[in-house]
Amino acid sequence: MVMRTVGNRHSAEDVEDLATWVRGLEDCPAVTQTAFAACRNPVHGDEPASWFYVEADAEAGVARLRCLAGAHANDVLDSGEHWTYPGVWSCRSCGQSIAEVVYGIHDEEGTATWMVLTVRCVDCGDVEGLTDIVLPSVALDDLLAAL
Repeated sequence: MVMRTVGNRHSAEDVEDLATWVRGLEDCPAVTQTAFAACRNPVHGDEPASWFYVEADAEAGVARLRCLAGAHANDVLDSGEHWTYPGVWSCRSCGQSIAEVVYGIHDEEGTATWMVLTVRCVDCGDVEGLTDIVLPSVALDDLLAAL
């Protein structure tokens, strides 16, 4: 893992490093599973898109990913039902608004109860947590299939 820390900002070399960073989060439920966001729109064929414009509201626990390759909007879970029209995320370090996304999931014996959405700036590698979502005890396999 290649992580750099400058002040209180963290930077990752790639999305796998972001997943490792997510597993080390403190003061929250333990992240026991990670998943990389991918746009599964059929137009992408066998190569799902993995770069997104991200809209998220930490207070409301909602998020939407807009695929850079096809502009497909993908609500994270039921976020569309509670949408608050947050602005598009942009990197605090360089201003870039394109990110790779990793979900950190807390599960116990195959039941997911909490999830955090984190991003890695594709330009400078800066990492950030954007929102978390308390889940209604969903089967881990069902959650992973829905992301």
